[in-house]
Formats: sequence, structure tokens, C-alpha cells
Amino acid sequence: MIAAMGCLTFADLLIKIASQTIPIGQVMVVLGIGSVMIFWGLMRLKGESIRLSPLVDPAVVLRNVGDLIAINSMCLALVYVPISTIGAVIQTVPLMVTAAASIFLGERVGIRRALAILVGFVGALFIVQPGTQSFDAMTTLVFISAVGMTLRDIGTKLVHENFSTLLLSFYSCLLFSLSGCVLLFLSGGLSVVDIEMTVIFVAMVALGSLGVIFMTEAVRLGEMSVVSPFRYTRLLFSMVAGILVLGEQVNAIMLFGCTLTIFSGLYIWRREILSQK
Repeated sequence: MIAAMGCLTFADLLIKIASQTIPIGQVMVVLGIGSVMIFWGLMRLKGESIRLSPLVDPAVVLRNVGDLIAINSMCLALVYVPISTIGAVIQTVPLMVTAAASIFLGERVGIRRALAILVGFVGALFIVQPGTQSFDAMTTLVFISAVGMTLRDIGTKLVHENFSTLLLSFYSCLLFSLSGCVLLFLSGGLSVVDIEMTVIFVAMVALGSLGVIFMTEAVRLGEMSVVSPFRYTRLLFSMVAGILVLGEQVNAIMLFGCTLTIFSGLYIWRREILSQK
């Protein structure tokens, strides 16, 4: 999960850089098609065939719907929202996963964990600071993406073991490519890509593909309550990318919100570990 968060964060950084000069729909198409080719090639090497049966499996459908919501919202957010803010808001995902697990997976959530979830979301309000001059309405796209990630994680956990990680990732990227085509059609034509942008695209596809593989394997092989807290490493990667690379700034209120959200998630994790003993 830590490797996944690092790969995905720096893939996001490259998406944000590319979207400054290239239509985001075109960036999505390149990322989607490139990832599809990678997963198809890996499947060929392992002797796996492309099967249509996963597309009608309820758990896979839930996973794909969540993935589409997550990735499309994230790509749009990357155009308008600082990457450090995105990394901070995404820390609500473990809280959402815990709440959703009680509904979809039947996991018990007591009053203390419920209060911790509430405190975590209060922290998210400190991060985005609604009602202030610094608030950006486009930040809501990040929350929508977090909801999609939650649905994707729940769906991934419910998927039958007969469906390989490569096959699941292949279909996720294929659907992402199609949604990018729709956005590109609505937003306008293609832009010319130079050598520098080609290098960025290649690195973006490689990091994005690795991130998807690592994250899917982490969710499928590990316990949700154990794996989810390691998503918080994304905040560190996002701060490094945003502050050191893009020159973004964060204020004390935002850092306070991050602290509330992270400690709430870690408290929930500790309670879940103790309850399993």
C-alpha cells in the first residue's frame, strides 16, 4: 500500500503537469490506453486470457463503478486543486472504508469508532476550510473521488479470487480510456505532443500502472483494517510533491485538519486490531 501511494501520487503530479498544456481528456486517454497495453502484455506473459465474465459479476461492477468515479473525479481535480490539498482530503478514505465496511461487509463499528469517524470528517472540514476565501468549490471533486475509492475498495474485497488482479486492472483502465474519450470529445480536439511531454506520458503510465497493481494486491491480500491506514503515507508524498516540486503552500489550519483526520484513522485502526485479538 505504501508503494502504491507513492506511485499514484507521483503519477498524479505528472497528470497535473501535463494538464497545464494538454487537454485533460487527452491525458486520460493516453494514461488509460498505455495502462491497458501494459496489463494486456502482462496477461499474455502469464498465459491469462481476456474473459468477459467479470463484467457481469456484481462485485466487479461495484469496483468498476467506484473506480470510474474515483479516477475521473481525481483527474478533473488535478487540473484545479493543489496536489497537497488533494493528498490531505484523500485521507478521509480509510474513514469512509471503515464506515462502508460496516454496511457492505458486516464489520462491527462501535460508538468509539463512530465518534472517531466523525472527528476525522471534522478534520476534513478544517482542511478545505469552507466559507473562507481560501475555499475552492472544486475541492468537492476530491471528496467525490474519495467516495469512489471507497466503493472500489469494498468491491475489490468482495471480488472472487478466480478473477486475477491483472484482469481487474485491465478492465478498469479500459473503462477509464473510454471515459477519457468522452471528455476529450466534449472539451475539444487533440494537442500536439513534443518529446518532453512524451517522456512525461511514459513515466505517468508506468507509475499509474504500478500503483494500481500494488493497491489492488494490498486490498485483496491484506485485511482492510490493517491495510487502509497505510494510505496516510499519501499525505507525505503529496506534501513533498506539492511543496517542493510545485511550490504550493499549506497553512496551520490545514495541518491541524490533517492531524485530526490521521489520528482518527489511526485510532480506528488500533480499535479494530484490539477487537480482533
